[in-house]
Amino acid sequence: MSSTLIQIVDEHDQPIEASTMDDAQKNGKIHRIVRVMVEDPNGNILLQRRAETMTLYPGRWDCSAAGHVDQGEDYLAAAKRELAEEVGIAGAELNELGYYRTHGSFEGRQLNRFNKAYKAVVPSETKLSLQAEEVAATKWFTPDEFKQLAGRHPDQVTDGIVEIYERFYR
Repeated sequence: MSSTLIQIVDEHDQPIEASTMDDAQKNGKIHRIVRVMVEDPNGNILLQRRAETMTLYPGRWDCSAAGHVDQGEDYLAAAKRELAEEVGIAGAELNELGYYRTHGSFEGRQLNRFNKAYKAVVPSETKLSLQAEEVAATKWFTPDEFKQLAGRHPDQVTDGIVEIYERFYR
């Protein structure tokens, strides 16, 4: 698990301290998450399958890129960093889809988060470079395939995919 410190915030999304991801999730501290959905010009959606070694939702389909906002980082910088690190897409224009608050859990970990979602549009031929320790595979889904996966198979996707589907793709 990474030792990078993530930004902990108060109920108004104002930074109050830094913490490890492990500490934040074990103790229910409010933290920030970014989610990036990549589409091609035809509306197909790029999803990543999380590595089996991931603590949260191993082996499940997730947003094109997602992750925590590090200490001192803003949402947009985190989204750009995660997109470049996880799938190798750098320099794409990111447009904000929305901002929302969630509180859930996964296997005893408290997921108490502010979320900011972004969308990027890139050609489907864009060369990807996967972060092996986090991303097992990627796949382009048609809009209908995405809706079927996210809407009917919650056991195959992360909480983030369900949230994004419910808020922006339903």
